[in-house]
Formats: sequence, structure tokens, C-alpha cells
Amino acid sequence: MPNHPEDDWTRPIPRTPRGNGGRRDPRDDWHEPAYIAGPEDQPPGGYPPDADQGYDDRTRELPSGRRATAADYGYTGHEFDDEQWVEQEYAEEPAGRSRSGAREVSSRGRPPGDPDGPRGPGGRPPRRRRKRYRLRRVLAVLLLLVLAYVGSMIWAVSSIWNSIDRVDATPTNAARPADGAGSNFLLVGTDSRENLSRAERNDLVTGHAEGARADTMMLLHLPDSGEPILVSVPRDSYVEIPGQGSNKINAAYSIGGPPLLVDTLEQSTGLRIDGYLEIGFGGFVEVVSTVGGVEMCLDEPVSDEKTRLDLPEGCQRLEGAEALNYVRMRYSDPRGDLGRVERQREFLSALTQEMATPETMLVPWRLRDVGTATGSAMALGEDTSMWETGRMALGMRSIAQGKGQSLTVPIGDANYSTHAGSSVLWDEAAADAMFEALRTGQPLSIEP
Repeated sequence: MPNHPEDDWTRPIPRTPRGNGGRRDPRDDWHEPAYIAGPEDQPPGGYPPDADQGYDDRTRELPSGRRATAADYGYTGHEFDDEQWVEQEYAEEPAGRSRSGAREVSSRGRPPGDPDGPRGPGGRPPRRRRKRYRLRRVLAVLLLLVLAYVGSMIWAVSSIWNSIDRVDATPTNAARPADGAGSNFLLVGTDSRENLSRAERNDLVTGHAEGARADTMMLLHLPDSGEPILVSVPRDSYVEIPGQGSNKINAAYSIGGPPLLVDTLEQSTGLRIDGYLEIGFGGFVEVVSTVGGVEMCLDEPVSDEKTRLDLPEGCQRLEGAEALNYVRMRYSDPRGDLGRVERQREFLSALTQEMATPETMLVPWRLRDVGTATGSAMALGEDTSMWETGRMALGMRSIAQGKGQSLTVPIGDANYSTHAGSSVLWDEAAADAMFEALRTGQPLSIEP
């Protein structure tokens, strides 16, 4: 587009005489440097004294918000038919600043000749751009913190997973039960003293028996939908051990280890075991010590001469030998093995609650310390995945929070005389009904 300096709106507005029909007068070009009026331009006899009368010297308001026309500048429409008038938006003078002190501003919002625009030398950047830059910086910092936290949690969980030992707990029996509703996990506490020194055995009053037996057994059932169910299996339960005849159920562990114990429970309950976890005496004490003990509230004093346990009535924190012997004691309990499995469930729930506090679960280094101490004290079945282990942990946490149900296999005779000594005989009809409900995902019809 050709450059026409005379079209620049910043030049002075030419005066338009009144009453001459808007015709252009040569005197309107007095301001242009290329036109200088001389004597030859004056009419004969010069201009009359009242020649300037009828001219409008008032400053005209420049158009805004629509396309400018020649009439806006005092010209007739036909005089500039070959020109193109472009709509401009004009910068307004800053509030509170006098017109005399205002800087000249171009149509693009910056002083003429300022190549750097609003961020030119000596100029302050616009407030909007500064806020946007600050927001981006804050978001970047938050993103880095989130990534660092997620990485720390992955490091903690990986450390815990790598600290857990593995055992073979898969039955060799080809006639294993079919998968049912939900998942079933076997939690076993053994009386293994393998990692305890002679002094530790004396301090913990564990005795010096060799080998290992299943001292505690619990079935954790996680339904497809709904709350978990924890079922205690008395260690003296009299059942059929595959290939070994009838005996106390803890003898299966002594004879064939975890695979035979899992096989025995599957054949006795009709439930397929999906995961296996065990912990020994030494590991139990280490886990309790790691969380700083477990608080238990006793309705009455507890005294057991065999384990030298002497606890007063009321709430108290148990750890070390006191915690171990509290869950093992049965000779001073009038309910024998049945009273012991109830204490074991209560203590395990309280222990899980201590381990699942926000201070432990949400702080990566604290989670790693507690988790690795726990992981090194237990063993998982070789076929138990990380996902299944996590589900077990969440299920036990729900039990610890009072959700779900905790119960014992229905008992028909708690002092049943057998060739293996006094045993616990299940109520066959009630036990079968309970296991059938778990297998099919039906509500339980027995009371805890």
C-alpha cells in the first residue's frame, strides 16, 4: 500500500471553512513542508481582513470503533475515492496522568521508535506476563516435588518387596479345589526358633525345641465385593492330613511344611488358597519392636506360670517377651486354644493398626524402615504376587479398623480325645455351611 503522509492521523487536523460546501482550500496545506505560500499564491489585493472568519479551529475527536471515512476529517467523499481508510484503535492516556506529561503512544500501544515494545530498556514488563511466568514456575516446582515423592515411594516399596524371603507353599495334590468367589490367603505363625540365640530363647521363654510347627493359622477371605473376613483355625483342630491319616492340623506343617499345610486346609475347607504368608517367633518380636510395641487393654489381670507372663488389668503397651507370650499363652486360659486364637486376632489387628498409621504409610523412609523390618521377618509363598500381598495388607488393615468379620471355625468339641491327645473337633455341619458361603460369595449365617 502506498505511503501517504497526509493520511497520518497524527498530523494536525486541517481547518475546514464553513459555508464553502466542504471544498478543499489550498490554504489547508500550510503545514506541509513541501508547500510554502508565497506572494504569487495570494489573490490580487491580498486577503481581506475577515478571511479567517468561518473557520472551525476546534480539535476534532478522532473516530474509534468503526471504519473512518473522509467525512470524519472534513472532506467530501469523492475527493479521496482512491484512498483506503483503515480503522485504528487509539491508545488512551493513563489514568491520573496529565495530558501535558503523557508520552506519545502509537496505535500498537508503545512509544514511537521503541523497538523493544513493552519490555524495552528501562520499561517494566506487563503485570499479566509476570503473573503467568510465576504460575508456571510454581507448577514446575510442584511437578518436581510430586515426581520426587512418587519415586521415593517406589523405592520404599521395592526395598520392602526385596527384603521378603520366599518359601514353596504350592500343594502337589492334583485334586485342588476350583477357584471360588473372592480370594483366600493363609496367614501362619510358626514356633520356629531358628534365628534365635540361646540367650534370646531364654529371654523370650520359647524353649529349645527343634524344628517348626504351625502355632497360629488364619484364613483371610477377600470377597469380590464387600468387606474381608478373618477366620481363625485352632492349631489343635483334628482333621484329615492327605496321605498321613487324621491328626492335629499343625502336624501337617511339621511333616510336610507349607505345601502339606496348604493342601490339608484346602481339602478340609474346600477353599482354594491363593496366597501364603508366615512369620516365626523372632520375626514377630522384631516387628512388634519396630513399631514401638502394641497397646492392649485387658479386662482382667493375666498370669501364666509357664511363660512367666504377669500383666495387670487395664491398657498397656506390650513388646518383646510380653507380646509374644501374650499371644501364645493357653494353659492359663480357661478356654484353652479357643481363647488363644481370639487373643491372636485381637493382637494382630492392633499390630496392623500400629503399622498402618499415616506417619508410617505416607513417609517413604519411615515406610521403608518398618516395611523392611517386617519383610525380613516373614516369608511369602513363591506363587504369591506383589498385588496379592498388597491386597492382604489392605484386608488386614480393614479388619484392624473394625470392618468386616473376625471369627473362629465352628467348634463341636473343644476337648476331643484322640490318639494325638486332646484335640479340637469342628462342628461339621456349621463349618461346611460357613466354608460353602465363602466359596460361593454368600453372606455368613453364623455369629462371630
